[in-house]
Amino acid sequence: MPNLSANRAGFITGTSQTSYLDALSATSGTATDSATGNQSSCIQYFKSSGRGGGTFRFIRTFIHFDTSGISGGSDFLLKVVSVAGDSSDNLHKVTAVKHSAGSSNGSAIVDNDFDNVDKNTNYSTATAFGSSGTITFTLNSTAATQINNNNDFNVALLLSLDVAGEEEDPLESDGDVTNGINFGAITLSYTAAATGYTHDVLGVPAANISKANTVATANIGKIITVD
Repeated sequence: MPNLSANRAGFITGTSQTSYLDALSATSGTATDSATGNQSSCIQYFKSSGRGGGTFRFIRTFIHFDTSGISGGSDFLLKVVSVAGDSSDNLHKVTAVKHSAGSSNGSAIVDNDFDNVDKNTNYSTATAFGSSGTITFTLNSTAATQINNNNDFNVALLLSLDVAGEEEDPLESDGDVTNGINFGAITLSYTAAATGYTHDVLGVPAANISKANTVATANIGKIITVD
C-alpha cells in the first residue's frame, strides 16, 4: 500500500473560557503551525474550575495532505504515532473530521482557524487512543470521495467528546483528557487504483495475469485492437 506523508500539520490551543460549553464554542486560539516532533498535548480537553470562573479549553490538531496524485484509491487509513493517551478510557477516543483551516489548501493555520472544523462531516468513527504505538483511523467513504476527487485533503483530529458536543461536562472534577502525537510520523496509506490491462483473457482473470506475450499488463492498452 502506498504511503503519503502529511504536507502540513499543526494544532491550535483554544482560548481559555469560564465553562465547558463556552470552551466548545470558542472561535479562536493560539496556533502552532507546522509542528514538529513529539507534541504531548495537541488533542485535549482541560478543566480547572478554580476561583474567578476557572479555565476550560480544547486543543485540536489540523492536518493537510496533497492528494493531487491520488485517483481511484481505496481502503484509506490515516496513521499517527501516539506519545500520550489512554486506550482504557473512552474519553480519550479521537474522531477524524473535515476542516477548512489553512484556507483549505495547505497554507499556514492561524489563530482564527480554531473553529474551522465541520463536526457534521466525520471521516472516521471514534477511535481508541493509546499512550504509545501507531493509531490507525479507518477513513470512510466520505473521506475517500474527498481524497480521490480533490487536490487537498484536510482532516482534523478532535477528542470524540469535542465532536459530540454534549451539554454535560464530561469531567466531574478538575483534570484533563490529553492525547499527543509525533508530528513527523503522520501518513495516509491506501490501495492504489489498478493500472494496465484489466480484462479477462481466454477466461483467465486479469488479476492472475502479469504478462501477455511477455509484455507486462501495465503496458497493455489493447489486445488485438480490443480495449
